[in-house]
Amino acid sequence: MWSFSFAQQFTNYSIKDGLPSNHIYTIRQDAKGFIWFLTDKGMVRYNGNEFKTFTTKNGLPKNDIWEAITTPDAKVWYLAKTTKLGYIENDTVQSFPNEDPHEIMNPIFTSQVENNIYPAGPRKSFKLSNGKWVKTHVNYNNKDDRTILYHKNLKNFYLNHNYDTLSLYNKNNILIKSIAFKDKLCSSDAYKKQLNDSLYIWASPKNYVVLNLNTLKTHKYSYKNQIGIEFSKHNRINTVNGEIQISGTGFVGYLDEYFQIKNAYIFPKEIKSHFALIDKNENIWFATFSNGIYKLPVSKKLNKYVLNKEKVKKFNTVDAEIYTSINEKGFYKYNKNKKDFNLIFKASDYPFSTIKIDSLNSQFFLTKNKFIQIKKNTRTTLNLFNTINQKIDNPSQVILLNKSLYAVYYFGMYKLNPTTFKLENHISLPGINKIIKFNNRLLVATNYGLKELKNDSLIDISFKNKPFTKSIISINKLSENKIVLGTDGFGAYISDFDTIYQLPKSEYLAIESSFVEKDTLWLATNEGIFNYVKKNNSYSFHNKYDISDGLPSNNINDIVIIDNDILASTNNGVALLPKKHKNYSQLSSIYFNKVLYNNTTITYSNKSQKYTSNNSVNFKIATIDFSEGNLNTSYEYKLEPIQNDWISSNSNNLTFSNLSPKNYKLKIKKDAFENEFSFKITPLWYQRILAKLLFTLFTIAFLVYVLSIIRNKELAKRTTKINTQKQLAEFELHALRSQMNPHFVFNSLNSIQYYINKNEIELSEKYLVKFSRLIRKFFDFSRDKFISLEQEISLLNNYLEIEQMRFGNDFKFKFNIDKKLNLSEQKIPSMLLQPIVENAVNHGLFHNEGKGLISIGFIYNSTNTFTIKICDNGIGLTKAKEIKENSIRTHVSKSTEIIKDRIMLLNKSKEWHITYSINELEKTNGTCVQLIFLKNG
Repeated sequence: MWSFSFAQQFTNYSIKDGLPSNHIYTIRQDAKGFIWFLTDKGMVRYNGNEFKTFTTKNGLPKNDIWEAITTPDAKVWYLAKTTKLGYIENDTVQSFPNEDPHEIMNPIFTSQVENNIYPAGPRKSFKLSNGKWVKTHVNYNNKDDRTILYHKNLKNFYLNHNYDTLSLYNKNNILIKSIAFKDKLCSSDAYKKQLNDSLYIWASPKNYVVLNLNTLKTHKYSYKNQIGIEFSKHNRINTVNGEIQISGTGFVGYLDEYFQIKNAYIFPKEIKSHFALIDKNENIWFATFSNGIYKLPVSKKLNKYVLNKEKVKKFNTVDAEIYTSINEKGFYKYNKNKKDFNLIFKASDYPFSTIKIDSLNSQFFLTKNKFIQIKKNTRTTLNLFNTINQKIDNPSQVILLNKSLYAVYYFGMYKLNPTTFKLENHISLPGINKIIKFNNRLLVATNYGLKELKNDSLIDISFKNKPFTKSIISINKLSENKIVLGTDGFGAYISDFDTIYQLPKSEYLAIESSFVEKDTLWLATNEGIFNYVKKNNSYSFHNKYDISDGLPSNNINDIVIIDNDILASTNNGVALLPKKHKNYSQLSSIYFNKVLYNNTTITYSNKSQKYTSNNSVNFKIATIDFSEGNLNTSYEYKLEPIQNDWISSNSNNLTFSNLSPKNYKLKIKKDAFENEFSFKITPLWYQRILAKLLFTLFTIAFLVYVLSIIRNKELAKRTTKINTQKQLAEFELHALRSQMNPHFVFNSLNSIQYYINKNEIELSEKYLVKFSRLIRKFFDFSRDKFISLEQEISLLNNYLEIEQMRFGNDFKFKFNIDKKLNLSEQKIPSMLLQPIVENAVNHGLFHNEGKGLISIGFIYNSTNTFTIKICDNGIGLTKAKEIKENSIRTHVSKSTEIIKDRIMLLNKSKEWHITYSINELEKTNGTCVQLIFLKNG
């Protein structure tokens, strides 16, 4: 049995913390670990961090819910006087009506068997069937007051009106046992219900009874014999986390295997609690009708708290006795037996510290306005004077060194005579925080680093490995040659006066004091108590104590170790903690508090959502953690299948954007607890596999169609090109043939023979040479697609010279060449001009009676353009046409048509653009052929 004072740092929750009301009926813990508060303003679920309230707005039939039953399937069944009852599961309120919609149920004696509940009132019992509450028993008179049972062998029992005889009936309604009691089984106002499949209970103000439905034995106990309480109201017996708990006004405890109360907690009357619950982590929750909820953390059950809500200063140890002080109240001395502090004398001002100087056989108490000496149980208030008998400021610390008193005050140090206490010297230095005597040296901790007093002067102490000028607020002897320094916000340091190094995990801490215990070092910091252990001549971090371990505050002013207790002073009193640290982890679960898809809630029954572009899935992560000062929000997560590695986070919100249609699973874990939430983003019709398949097939078919068109066009182009090249080749061959026409060859050979017969050997040889050269050029140039203008002019000149030899002086020709033309570089299609020139000779000059003249002009137009004109003074086009029509020759010349077709094909090749025109000269007889050449690219 445990008993506590109200000052044991109970945590209070009320409407200021988020409760809808301070009127609390009962408290429950569900299968998931949530704590539920039943109030007159709704049901409240608490996870250790936030309160979530369910009201009629969420579907409750009313807000005044005075009882609830939790079942193993994580449902929380609510009970109230109403026409509807139901449960809350996964943040959803389910409500089921009475089969008689006008009848109000009064379920004050509701029974539970595993996951099923059976509401019962003084006269009627119900069970849930097909979504409605149907009556299972009705008692309209006082003659047969039977109570229905939910048991494999028993149907009901009957308790007579004197409450001293209990009759039990089987399924066939046959009496199988009657139990008589010397005293009444229970009082008329007893709370009663079937607790589970084998136990039925009654709880009266003075006693309680347990009936075992399997053995048909009863167990009756009084509170006075069990826990020393004679009378208790609002008594309840419930199954909590697999164990049976009993609670009433002023106590809570467990029932053992014999149904006796064990581990009872007697709580203080000051909290005015009528009901309490012990959760699975051994925290105790207290319900009140006016002050909300009180909580006693498990970490504080073994702790003791004294000088509560007082701002307690540093500890001073004198002759193994521990002293401390409180502003405007005085000095206190620790009582080891009672583990409490007793006021030894009052001080209405600001008490500083106490110290004993053995050589003076005196103990000194230092306050702002007094310097008190106690010697041989005689108290004397001393006055400190300087050399001119002016009173000086009282010191906050005093140390005897070399037969002189050194005292610290606001602006430096005094050197005092230990007998007369008169000022002998003054060392000026504001910002002295602490002085200690170390191996007959006076060390001074200041706002500017560590100093030493030598010859009444303060000398800086420096270190080889680093400069050190941090503000030192505490200093202590660690060993015979080492000290520990505490800084204001830069951690703790250890030094041997040669080098200095920082203690691990103390960075940025304010070290108010330190305590050395053999090979263990304790630090009082602004974040709790830090514990270090010496290993291999160095100190390593071992443990930490904070408010989760029962400290009234994380800001620790001082610390002392007494036997197996930690004595810690704070601005909220002194705490005594067991030195043997126990980690009271209060984490019960990590879960998904809310899941949103595009700001629409996803529930466990609605996990499939349609895909949208720029979608967003938001998860709000929460924990069930009733640790004191619960600030650790870190956890790990991964979203499968797009994340394979765990990712750490300190935010309780996770957001994933632009998720593609897929099945997803978000996993979260914290310590040994894991949870997961699966959801699905369904594709739109065009994102489904069938649609994608059809689209793919359509795309392939379309591509095949397009490619076939492109291929056909390419084939047509290639065919056209081949045909064009074939036609060009044929025209070029025809041009060669036309240039090599039989008339020209026959006439040339006759002319050569003529010259030979006339014995004009030299002339015939000349003719033959020119003829052979022309024939050679014909064959050479016929192999090339293009020749230079220079080669073309040479060919034409050679040909015309032969024709001139044949015609004699009656035929002349001339070339007009523009000097701007680059004859060697500028190209021209081969075999194109010679047939035109030959036409001019044969069709223009042959029938002319006068002397013939052929003029060939090469004109420069631009870099890629030039013009060629072939003109003759023959009979002209009209006369030539008449002669042709009257001719009896069977051979039809097609050279002009071939030339035009070849020019057309050359233009189609895109390499050339040739403009061809033929005109009859008006003023003079004759014909002029003009060709304009444009070379592309």
